[in-house]
Amino acid sequence: MALNAAQLALRAGKLTASRIACLMTGDSEKILRLWKEMIGEELPEDISTIWAVRLGECTERLQLEWFEHKQGMQLSRMGEVVPHPKFPWAACTLDGWCEELHCPIECKHCGGREPIEIIIDRYQPQMQWIMEITRSTQCALSVIFGADQPIVEFIEADGNYQQEMVKRGALFMRHVAEHTPPVALDPVPFPVDADKIIDMTGNNEWAAHAGIWGDNKEGARRCEDASKILKAMVPADAKKCFGHGVRITRNRVGYLSLRADQ
Repeated sequence: MALNAAQLALRAGKLTASRIACLMTGDSEKILRLWKEMIGEELPEDISTIWAVRLGECTERLQLEWFEHKQGMQLSRMGEVVPHPKFPWAACTLDGWCEELHCPIECKHCGGREPIEIIIDRYQPQMQWIMEITRSTQCALSVIFGADQPIVEFIEADGNYQQEMVKRGALFMRHVAEHTPPVALDPVPFPVDADKIIDMTGNNEWAAHAGIWGDNKEGARRCEDASKILKAMVPADAKKCFGHGVRITRNRVGYLSLRADQ
């Protein structure tokens, strides 16, 4: 739903869920534009004439009602702007909140037929930021594909990803405060929901490397055992030991390195 004047005022000067994504994807053009917007050199992007945005606004309320109907749970806090409990420069705006699950719900309307995994990745920064601010462990993502009824996926919080978001957010806001252009950022991989079971029987490359591993696993184990024994035989006051085609050297911090003797 479109933001009103009060919501816009509460969001002013803060890194919100819709703004944080570019810092995680490393999109330098969007990062620079956001920085100019936050130091007052550019006006916020006018999204009132973007059809996909307006369509999403119109179906958001319907999705929330459909969630309540299908899940049998009541939602609240629609449109509430929530400040971060620790960082005054961070905030998010809730589409809705499920008190029973203690989690936010995000509503999206996608016109295409992209796989749900692509949609989840696209909105991971936004959802992870909302979970960071609300201290929730999951986020309900409700997605309409075309004219179909919404599907709901529950996305888990990723602490490491959120820590990186806070780190990058703090750095960016320092650039805003000092009026210094932001630095280039590498993209951060999206959190992985590893719950798939995949049969690789028909994959020839998998078969080839599996065969190599099978043929050499016993030799690799024996090699590792021999390496440990040889290193254990090196006297504490020895800088280098050699013989029978191998040598072990000790570096300045005491680490032993085993190599073929040339």
